[in-house]
Amino acid sequence: MKRFPLVLTYSFLGLALFANPVTEGQKKFIKGNIADKTAAVKDASYSEALILSDKGINFVLENQPVLGKDRDLITLAVASILSLPKDNEIISSQFPQLHSQLVSIFNLFEDDTVRIAVLDKLESMSPALSSEKKEESVQLMNNYLSGVTSKNSPVVEKTISCLGNTGNRESFKIIYNAWKKNTFPLYQKQTEKSLISLSQVHSEEALKVIISSNITELTSYFNLIQKSPEISKNFKAEIAENTLSVTIINMDDNSGNSSDKTKLQQACLSVISEANWTRANNLAIKYFNVAKTEYQEGKMQEAQFINVIECITKLSSTDTSKTLSGYLAEMNKQAENNNIPAQNVVLTVIKSLGALGDKSAFDNLLYVTYLNYPEEVKSAARDSLAKLKW
Repeated sequence: MKRFPLVLTYSFLGLALFANPVTEGQKKFIKGNIADKTAAVKDASYSEALILSDKGINFVLENQPVLGKDRDLITLAVASILSLPKDNEIISSQFPQLHSQLVSIFNLFEDDTVRIAVLDKLESMSPALSSEKKEESVQLMNNYLSGVTSKNSPVVEKTISCLGNTGNRESFKIIYNAWKKNTFPLYQKQTEKSLISLSQVHSEEALKVIISSNITELTSYFNLIQKSPEISKNFKAEIAENTLSVTIINMDDNSGNSSDKTKLQQACLSVISEANWTRANNLAIKYFNVAKTEYQEGKMQEAQFINVIECITKLSSTDTSKTLSGYLAEMNKQAENNNIPAQNVVLTVIKSLGALGDKSAFDNLLYVTYLNYPEEVKSAARDSLAKLKW
């Protein structure tokens, strides 16, 4: 059997439909009042609906300036939109002006049901729209959400949801600010969901947020990203890397206490380590030096400092080995003067050097066995010496 291209098939279908004799449904629409027109649209068969939904939308747009918020006209608008075909190929061929018509209907009517019907249709049409029309749809939603007065409208929730799927960079900013300020408390969960989706698509905007945020804001956004199962491991690591970098650079940020900053930095390093995000090797070592100073000044707990050592060890870089070996040399100096460092810290460093296996640590590990360390520390040093790669 000879097959015709899909688009041609739809074109032939459209010609056939409009070439057919006028149906009873069409007569009812033409002769009836607005309620009769609505009934005709709702009762139409599939082929009739292609014609009557178009007629209904045109009637609504033509008469809204006169009838305004007329309830019957609103009902016809909703019925006409809902009766539109689901297939985007048919919409493209039979309803070339539909996108601009829907935008006009959204702007003309403040009724929630009408606007939600429009947003549903714009969202379903989005994959088949040109980039220009997609941008127009998104701008419509951006403008609405930016200037909304009724924060509890279901249209707000639907707009937030649509922007999560189709939004642009401006949408990210709008959604982020709404989430940060809890502008729409009833729809905060949907706002979070949309923000998570937009963060991945518009990562550059996400990084701008990180750079411009204080510790409290950083912590909230970092936690939102990290707890989401929808976010990839690599993107979580990238967010952690940039967050850690900002917290190191902005050491004088007093928006939260030092404990909050340390907890956030530790969380960032853990994410980087678990993802084996080797791109952040140098940053992790930089943070180790910050953590070492804070630990020595009593600003960081021993367990937290040990966690830093273990995390940078997992990244397994040559620079990590040299850094830890250098730190062991510092502790050996203290031990020479009978100022024995905390045993758990020394043990962690020694075991890390063994796990890394870099032979550059040989001298410092060997020296441990000659100093006045507890036997458990000396034994660990011997074990790590045996693990070095030659």
